Amino acid sequence: MVARRISTIAGTGTQGYAGDGGLALDATLSEPFMCEFDSKGNMYIVEASNHCIRLIDTKSHVISTIAGTGAAGYSGDGGPASLATFNEPYAVQIDTNGDIYIVDRLNAAIRKIERSTKIITTLAGGTKSGGYIEPNDCFLDGNGALIVADVQSQKITSIDLNTGDISVLAGNGEKARKGDGMAAVEASIFGARAVCTDATGNLYICEREGNAIRRVDRTGMMATIAGTGQAGYGGDGGTALESTWNGPKGIRCDNNSLVIVDTENHAIREINLDTLKVQTLAGGHKGGDGDAGPAVSAGLNRPHACSVDASGNLYIADSDNHRVRMVST
Repeated sequence: MVARRISTIAGTGTQGYAGDGGLALDATLSEPFMCEFDSKGNMYIVEASNHCIRLIDTKSHVISTIAGTGAAGYSGDGGPASLATFNEPYAVQIDTNGDIYIVDRLNAAIRKIERSTKIITTLAGGTKSGGYIEPNDCFLDGNGALIVADVQSQKITSIDLNTGDISVLAGNGEKARKGDGMAAVEASIFGARAVCTDATGNLYICEREGNAIRRVDRTGMMATIAGTGQAGYGGDGGTALESTWNGPKGIRCDNNSLVIVDTENHAIREINLDTLKVQTLAGGHKGGDGDAGPAVSAGLNRPHACSVDASGNLYIADSDNHRVRMVST
C-alpha cells in the first residue's frame, strides 16, 4: 500500500488574520479549530482566536471571512453574519440547504446563519443560559437535529431544528466515566468534548479527560469502545479497548471507521468499526514538518478537528500550526 501523503492547503504557519480575497495558502490563520465542507465542496474554517468563520472556495481556492469581525464579543443577532461577533467559536456544521450552525463556545451559544439572508441568530443557549455551559462541538444527524457536546455540563443534547426543542441524549451531569451497560441518559461522561453519528444511528462521544471513546447504540445504551482511561499513546495495531489516548478532541465517521483527533498526542488515529483495531493515520509527534511526505511521519501541533471529503481525503485543523492540512488518498 502506498503511504498517504500530507500537505498544507491553508495558512502560512504564521499566526495572524490576513489574506482575505487571496489564495488560502497565502493567508494567515489563528487557531483553526475545525474545518468542514458544504454540499458543494467549499471548506469552512472555524478560527477560535480570530473569532470568525472563513470560507475557502473549492474552485478558486480563495479565502474570505463569512462571519465575525475578528473581535471577541456577543453581538449581531438579527443582522448580517459578517458584522456579528463571537467569543472563541469552536465548531461548525453546514446543512444540506446551506444553513450554517456554529458553536460559539465562550458565549455558551449555538448560532445559526440562514443561507438565503445571511442573517445570524442564536438558536439555543447564550451567556450560559438554556442549559449550555461550554459547548464544544456539534453534528447534524441527518434527521433534522443538531447534536451538541458540552464539555462542562457533561451532556450530549439534541436540538430539533424544526421545533427548537432540546433533549438529552447522553450524560447525567456527573464528570466521570460510569454507566457502561446502562441507558446513556443515566450514564456519566468524563469530558464530553466531541460527538458524531454513523449511518446506522449509533452515536460516538470523544471523552477529553476520560481519554476514551464511548458509544451510544440505537437502543440508547452506553458503552466504552476505546481507551483504558489512562493518558498515553499506545495500542496501534491492537484492540481499541486496550489502547491509550491523550485528550482526544475531535471525532468523525468515515464509512466503517471512526477518525479521531488525539490532540495531546499530536496525532490523527482511526478505529476500524468492523475489527475495533486502532492505527495512526497522521502525525504522532509535535511539529510542523512533513509536507509532501508520508502523513504518519509528519508533525502536528495540537490539532482539534478533522473532516473527510467525498473522495476520502482527510483534512486536519492543525490548530497550533495555524494551518489546515490534507492527507490525500
